[in-house]
Amino acid sequence: MVRTIIFAIVLIVNTIIAGSLVILASIFSRYSNFTYKIITRTWSRINLVVANIKVDISGFENIKPDTSYLVIANHQSHMDIPVLVAHLPLRLTFMAKKELFKIPFFGWGMQAAGVLKIDRSNRKKAIQTLKNAERIVLENNFSVMAFPEGTRSPDGNIQSFKKGPFVMAIDTGLSILPISVRGTYKILPKKSLILKPGRVRVKIHPPIEITYHLFETRNELVEKTRQVIIEGFYEK
Repeated sequence: MVRTIIFAIVLIVNTIIAGSLVILASIFSRYSNFTYKIITRTWSRINLVVANIKVDISGFENIKPDTSYLVIANHQSHMDIPVLVAHLPLRLTFMAKKELFKIPFFGWGMQAAGVLKIDRSNRKKAIQTLKNAERIVLENNFSVMAFPEGTRSPDGNIQSFKKGPFVMAIDTGLSILPISVRGTYKILPKKSLILKPGRVRVKIHPPIEITYHLFETRNELVEKTRQVIIEGFYEK
């Protein structure tokens, strides 16, 4: 409980400072290297240190330098984002549900940094968000991080995947970079406020090329990606 309280205090202060810096930096450049690599990544690393989370990551050889990807991962916990931001050697932007943008400083910082707001209750707006993501990736050499389960796992198992991000991959030709994340559920499960220290395992899989995929075969692409992530998740 003491660790949780300390983490909560640091998280609030860390988020206020980082959010304010991102808002300030966005005045000059919304998608700058400085904003992501210095501010966002530092915010993530501080959170992991205070929470006493250790990360084992494998598969760096599957990432090509200066290449943009659609990064697809399973979603176990709120800690997934700082784990991936702190350790993936990519410039990431995210697709996040609109409710998160209402959080003071955190949501404002996401807005200023260009995180993409998904309105899951409005199909037309969700499609427009995907179109905006396509433009941002192609213009700024970003990779897009998506959690196609749509929300955190309620029981630690991998849920079904939504198709939206995969349609974006087909439209843009971006290779999908599947990532399995294991361990964050035990650290901070959904509907729990108690943080536990722990070790997280992240496995980066070989990219899935999009060249032969069409809109009509999106279900096949969704299932192929999900199976890769599941195999990595349960691998000993």
